[in-house]
Order: sequence, then C-alpha cells, then structure tokens
Amino acid sequence: MSLLNSLLSTAASSLLSDTDGNGQIQAIELFQKLTQQNGGVGAVLAQLQQSGLDSIVQSWVGNGDNAPVGADQLQNALGGGLAQAAAQMGLDGNQASSLLAQYLPQIVNGLTPNGNAADADGFGMDDIARLAMQFLNK
Repeated sequence: MSLLNSLLSTAASSLLSDTDGNGQIQAIELFQKLTQQNGGVGAVLAQLQQSGLDSIVQSWVGNGDNAPVGADQLQNALGGGLAQAAAQMGLDGNQASSLLAQYLPQIVNGLTPNGNAADADGFGMDDIARLAMQFLNK
C-alpha cells in the first residue's frame, strides 16, 4: 500500500469511527464493504438494476431528484451480500437495509457528480473521506 493510500485509509477510518448519530458514516462504510465484496460500485448498481430497481438507480446517478428506495427492496436485491457486509459491521440485515434505504441515494449521487456511473468505478478511501466530509458539513 502506498503512503498516500495509507494516509487516506487512516483518515477515513478515523472519520468512520466517529459516530454521527444518524448513521450516514455507517451507511458509507456499509456501501464500501458491499462494493468490495461485489467487485465495485458498478457491480452493486447493476445488481440493483437487475433486481427491478433500474429507474430508481438511474435517478441517483442522474443529476435530478433522487428517487427513494425501500429497505425491503434493497434487502431483496442485495440478499446475502448485504447480510454479510452487515455482519462485518455488527449490524443485522434489517438495520443495514434501513441505513442504505436512507442514505444510498445520496451516496451514489455523491459518487456520480457528472451523472455518469463510470465516475464511481474507482470508489476508494479517498471517496469515503470526501463523502464523509460532505455529510458532516451538512
């Protein structure tokens, strides 16, 4: 791991360990775990789209309003991968799907500022730090 990656990892870990009381930072960390398990942001978005959430996901990537998604829709779409990521964080599947339902639209929107899903392909620790700072500054 390069020095820059190490510094970014340390900074992001510090931000992620600081609870915000609303779950925004936990949701970012949960999404990162999902992307690591599934081969990237594009793979997670494709999984959601293939599960019937295509128009919802497109609204998050696009520059308009973000459509809401239900916790049950996410749990159905992400299945065992969500349960596994949740367990790694000490959450159950219901908690994890509720967190993502609340914050995933904002996370994906933040990762795709130009309305292009390809912008999110390199989602890493620097993106986590940037998203965490966006949420903390609100």
